[in-house]
Amino acid sequence: MFNTISEALDYLYNQRNNHKDLERIKRCIKKLNIDLNYKKIIISGTNGKGSTALFIKNILKNSSKVGLFTSPFVISFNERIMINDRQISDAEIIHYMNKLEGISNWYKDEYNEIIPFFELVLLMALLYFADREINIAIFECGIGGLNDSCNAIDSDISIITSIGYDHMDMLGNTLEDILKNKLGITRPNGKLIYCNKNINLDPIYNDYINKLNLDATNVYNDVKNIKSDNYTEFEYNNSLYKTKMLGSFQAYNAAIAIAAIKKLYNNYPDLYIEEGIKNTYLPARLEIINNNPLTILDGAHNIDAIKESIEYIKTIKNDKKLICVFHCLSNKDYKKMINELDNLADIYLFFNLNDERKTNLDLFINATNKESHIINNVDEINNYLDNNSMILFTGSLHFASYIKNFKK
Repeated sequence: MFNTISEALDYLYNQRNNHKDLERIKRCIKKLNIDLNYKKIIISGTNGKGSTALFIKNILKNSSKVGLFTSPFVISFNERIMINDRQISDAEIIHYMNKLEGISNWYKDEYNEIIPFFELVLLMALLYFADREINIAIFECGIGGLNDSCNAIDSDISIITSIGYDHMDMLGNTLEDILKNKLGITRPNGKLIYCNKNINLDPIYNDYINKLNLDATNVYNDVKNIKSDNYTEFEYNNSLYKTKMLGSFQAYNAAIAIAAIKKLYNNYPDLYIEEGIKNTYLPARLEIINNNPLTILDGAHNIDAIKESIEYIKTIKNDKKLICVFHCLSNKDYKKMINELDNLADIYLFFNLNDERKTNLDLFINATNKESHIINNVDEINNYLDNNSMILFTGSLHFASYIKNFKK
């Protein structure tokens, strides 16, 4: 029996099991008798899943009761589960964890196996959505697609945002293998929205589309005239849109959201679409957290995300000295990330993050010829500032979450 949020979350975080098994969560859904009688959108991809999910939620919230399941969080765990703009409360988390502890004990007794963290959080979301009688839910996959827990749910529409190199130990070492895994969320005769910039991947998309008879839309060629400075402006299918989200890549995420809405609903109000795109905001995605000095917080955590972020920063750097405060977790390709950042960074400050998954900072120093230093706290950045400096925090969403909470 959990009485506090810390007790509930401590239990949840300690449920670890690396064995992927969609049948496990399907059994739990059946045991809990969870009602899934609402429209469902499942989103996979390497980058842009969270932004796309939020665009869709913000477009739909004026007409529907929208459930949102995303990961990871930046400020608090409660961000993972929302209905419209309301995050699940601590009291609700405690309530559902008391129910899920019983299911965990039942499953361990019945199948001698632990229900892992991600699946328990997904079950919490499903229970919450059913109790609140939502109209539609958006589920962001954790890793991959084929074996991701979200794939236990049959969706009304599947979305693939982007394909890049990440989690290769689980998804494969080629873009083709990664894409095939992520396309595992599709269903025969289903609907698919995707954004493919890489013509070498067209044959794989086309093969799945033909074999499964998918109603598919690739938004890439219909996004035009992108401008991104203090906001992002773009045209999609001859209509003009603006968003607070920075970076040209956000135009493609927004276009995916628009295409998904139009695929699901006939004649959905243009005003709701425009307002939803315009007002979407997601922390730690090229987020300006200070103007003096200009300070950007970006949770880019793989080489493709770093490249996209750099394209935006190039447009605003001018002659400023860029101080790159960097940390990535030990399972990431830090050499490629730092090599890409070398194109812009003038000084590196490698942050000594207090985390069991942190990387040895000497490895970062050896990966660059640029001036670099190790720092143990945010205040040390002041030692390297001058009147012409700008700061970029980047390397992981986990690191971005630490900085965001520190700056509160």
